[in-house]
Amino acid sequence: MIDNIGGIVIFVSNQAKAIEFYTQKLGFDVKGEYPYKNTKWVEVGPKTSTTTISLMEPHPDMMTNEEIEQAKKEIGTMTTLWFYTKDINNTYKELQEKGVNISEPKKQDWGGIMSQIKDQDNNILTLISSYEDHSHNK
Repeated sequence: MIDNIGGIVIFVSNQAKAIEFYTQKLGFDVKGEYPYKNTKWVEVGPKTSTTTISLMEPHPDMMTNEEIEQAKKEIGTMTTLWFYTKDINNTYKELQEKGVNISEPKKQDWGGIMSQIKDQDNNILTLISSYEDHSHNK
């Protein structure tokens, strides 16, 4: 049976700049860096997370021309990735102080509190207050 979720790929225009953003601005660790031909596979994530984000610069050593064209269209759009935080208001302030493009936390119709983060390529990531936090912000 399946034991865990490995990760998700986010396409980026410059892998080195993406690593810098995710580690220095969001505070993630590099969880894996694997050379592959003339490129590399890089995984980042929060210190305590087993799930990772692969920061992938579209490259012909890993993708067909059609896949590269499709991947380039995805750069700078909404991702299907979200993060949880126990204290969204403090996380918002901390990220804002680090120069992260983040929207103000807003209460959602479904009861949660949410912000949107834009990374160095304007990929949109969602920040959500963790379930335990919802009861404190009604």
